[in-house]
Amino acid sequence: MSAPLDFLSPALARDENGFHPVARSAAERLYRAADATFEEQDGWLVAARVPGEAEHAATVGIADLSHLGKLDLRPAPIADLEGEGVTTYRLSPRRALVLYPHRARAAVGEQVAGDALVVDATAAYTVLALTGPQARALVARLTHLHHFPSGGEVAHVTAHVLPVGAGYRILVAQELGHYLAEVALDCATALGGGLVGVDALPTEREAP
Repeated sequence: MSAPLDFLSPALARDENGFHPVARSAAERLYRAADATFEEQDGWLVAARVPGEAEHAATVGIADLSHLGKLDLRPAPIADLEGEGVTTYRLSPRRALVLYPHRARAAVGEQVAGDALVVDATAAYTVLALTGPQARALVARLTHLHHFPSGGEVAHVTAHVLPVGAGYRILVAQELGHYLAEVALDCATALGGGLVGVDALPTEREAP
């Protein structure tokens, strides 16, 4: 699976001369401030657990899934790519984003057309997962978008909102990830929610 912008792919980083590369999410500081427990997963430092997350998830919790793999495909595939935890989000008839857990990388690559332009955009996006019975209420406080999946203004920046089960995923450019996570946390706190680790998600934690 070729990637013209390989520097965006943390999976290609290698240990060398005592250096151990670990990718970090733009939202990491918020989770550190909440005393989250971090674990290394698939080359990323991931917030796995957060104190008080059970209470947060009972209303609305925000988890950081930025470690999911992300491919930018042009043209968009004719059919959605298949695999456990794999999501195909069509930005336009000519472009799609594919989100996948690390274990599905090879299977995803096998389904990409040989003539497609494939950019590994894993490090280009922050992914926030919203879970809990008030997840829809939180989305409503962040955006005027009503139909999902959809892209547009979310907390005054451009982002993409994808429904997943009873929850949502919000994709935003990584340079805006901390800002959007901070705004989402303020809104979630007003609803009685807050940050949660990936272990608190009701579905398999790597699934987009």
